Amino acid sequence: MALNIVLHEDLTMRGGAQIWLADCGKRLSEAGHIITFILPEESLILPDVEAYANKVVKYSHEKSAEDPESYQPTFTEVLKSAHVCVTLVRQIRGKYQNVSFMGKCIKNAGLRTFLISKTGTFDPTYKKEFYGGPLLDAGQCCTVTIAEFTRQAIIDAFGISPSLIRTIYNGTDTEKFKRTPEMAVEAQKRYPIPAMADGSKKFVVGSIGRFVAVKGQKVLLRACKKLLESKRVPNLHVLMVGEGELKEDIEQTVAKDADLSSAVSIYPFTKEPFYVFEACDCIALASFLEGLPNALLEALAMEKPCVASRIYGMPEVVVDGATGFCFDAGKVEDEASWEAMADGCADAIAKIAALDEAGRAKMAENGKKLVFEGHDKVKCFQSILDLIQEKAKAAQAAELVARAVEVVAA
Repeated sequence: MALNIVLHEDLTMRGGAQIWLADCGKRLSEAGHIITFILPEESLILPDVEAYANKVVKYSHEKSAEDPESYQPTFTEVLKSAHVCVTLVRQIRGKYQNVSFMGKCIKNAGLRTFLISKTGTFDPTYKKEFYGGPLLDAGQCCTVTIAEFTRQAIIDAFGISPSLIRTIYNGTDTEKFKRTPEMAVEAQKRYPIPAMADGSKKFVVGSIGRFVAVKGQKVLLRACKKLLESKRVPNLHVLMVGEGELKEDIEQTVAKDADLSSAVSIYPFTKEPFYVFEACDCIALASFLEGLPNALLEALAMEKPCVASRIYGMPEVVVDGATGFCFDAGKVEDEASWEAMADGCADAIAKIAALDEAGRAKMAENGKKLVFEGHDKVKCFQSILDLIQEKAKAAQAAELVARAVEVVAA
């Protein structure tokens, strides 16, 4: 029997989490379920989901922050027929926090809809109700985290029952992120990296993601400048790919710096990141705030060692000396802390650059094995789909029992 499933995201961007939600909806639709999306009218994933969703309900991002109650009748009407609502945990905007508001709609209308919230990064400014609102005490909700660190942090911070929180990794498409000779040729065409003066190949460090402060691209540039100035990695080249509010600022920083201007290439966002990974020798994420970014798993699947900040879920896959190296993170609001962070990042990159061919091959093998065995997207997606269908069927059964009771009472 087809299940009614509502999927909700409050952010308007088209990043990894939004792509994951769209993919989740598509897989559920292909399984024969009825899919409804609740999205801001400014959402960049609208074209993706409108191609297959049974229904898409849109709302104003600005108005929902100012007057969320005006949307309660609309959202409640959508949720009435839903067995499960899956929503990504987001920071409060004005008066609107998406998970607690969905919980409020369900609770106030006396619905049996089960609420599943999904989160990647643990944010200490969040509140307990962000993970289920009024449904937490009723046991009518649960939270899925994409890293074990995040799960434990939520339990420790808010005292939420461990039974209501489980870790299911996002996973990586191991078929798509698999190296081939053809991919190597195409990567060279898309991302040409100039050779050294003597014709030798450069050591390419890749950075892929949004150009925003928390992603730490400015720290990465500081680290790379240190490596170039000290000549610890004189053949270093940085390949940065993405879009975002700081892109122009970073481009100007690179253009004005004599060391960086010839050692950094910046390209726009791509839907085919495997070519970026193929063009690189290692991938670097100098983030201040992350859950467990897809880029790390994808890079490891493609046999690329990684360096990453020692925060949240990243050390779960960037294992020191095995799949890459971690370094201590600073604080995004404290620029004075960036210097030590850049030193750590530089050291991590230098360690990988110093590996001999056998050492890099072993690290590449370790990373690929870790992802293929524990982070395969098909297996991880099946776990989340099983959870959604399990909760939906339970809600459906409860609804049938309630109807039967009403018939008997009548």
